[in-house]
Amino acid sequence: MRKRNDSANDRAIRSNFLNVAIYTDIREFKFGDVSETGKHTFFLEISPAGSGEQIGIPLLIANGAKSGKTLVVLAGVHGDELEGVQAIHDVFNQLETNEMSGRFVAVPTANLPAVRVVKRNSPHDLLNLARVFPGNKAGTVTERIAFYLSELVIPQADLFLDLHSSGVAALMPLMVGYDATTTDLGKASREAALRFGAPVIWGHEEVGPGRSISSAIEQRIPWLYVESPNGGRVSFVDLPYYVGGIFNLLKYLEIIPGEIAPSAPEYRLIGSGDVDRTQSVATSGFFIQKVKLMDFVERGQLIGIVRNLFGETIEEIRTGQAGYVAMLRATPLVEPGISVCLVAESEPDN
Repeated sequence: MRKRNDSANDRAIRSNFLNVAIYTDIREFKFGDVSETGKHTFFLEISPAGSGEQIGIPLLIANGAKSGKTLVVLAGVHGDELEGVQAIHDVFNQLETNEMSGRFVAVPTANLPAVRVVKRNSPHDLLNLARVFPGNKAGTVTERIAFYLSELVIPQADLFLDLHSSGVAALMPLMVGYDATTTDLGKASREAALRFGAPVIWGHEEVGPGRSISSAIEQRIPWLYVESPNGGRVSFVDLPYYVGGIFNLLKYLEIIPGEIAPSAPEYRLIGSGDVDRTQSVATSGFFIQKVKLMDFVERGQLIGIVRNLFGETIEEIRTGQAGYVAMLRATPLVEPGISVCLVAESEPDN
């Protein structure tokens, strides 16, 4: 761990890091050097910020007394999605490492600059971390974060989990997304999704580029991601699902002892989860919802209208397919090209 001369701002920031090992050069950190049973916390800097703001990856590692599998969990990929941040903290604080067989590795705030301003994208380069994986070692701040998450953290996983929660602009159901391909990785992903305990599971045979789960796919690691209808806050209704879901996965991987309480999802969806390829508006104005989240809609059904400043309807938005409303615009102000709805089909009966 290299030391450097700190500014007053740096020292003030560091004073909040209790019992944290700080690496001023992330390239010096090696997971193989952290083998002792117990809980370990690190801050891995990716670049010094001249303003005194530390930019890097906060890393939590809980090593069990016995060997076993590794669950890797990310949260805070988007700065306005915060349930996962608290869930990781809560799980890490509750783990008893002497009873563990394997390892829990977590990054509670993957996109630290965005989390600090509670925005979807980083204030440094305006990039969306969930669209730049596997990143670029010599790129912008966001690209470097993606690179080190892809190269350093995600490869540790026997199962990878990315915790999201829709953000301030959209609504999605409390759900877990999984790999719906017929590969062995897909089968492992679906089995884990059923163990998580969410009321909605959503299988995807294809995943858009740039996601953290895209990096997991490239490295042949089973993956899941979570969404919920929240943004910019922590919902104490949904938070227990995040915490309980992580514990369920730890039990599923036999990292911690215990039985998983049986549960069956209320909805089993299939299809694209790419919110970049949803139905969008063509005009600027005030969007009015005509359906609710998880309503079943028919093809061509009216899902919303756009009004102008005088309350006149200037656009109607209708569904392109039948299915369940799995994403809906949360904030009413819209501009051309803004996504307002995504419809997913129900999984066919086997």
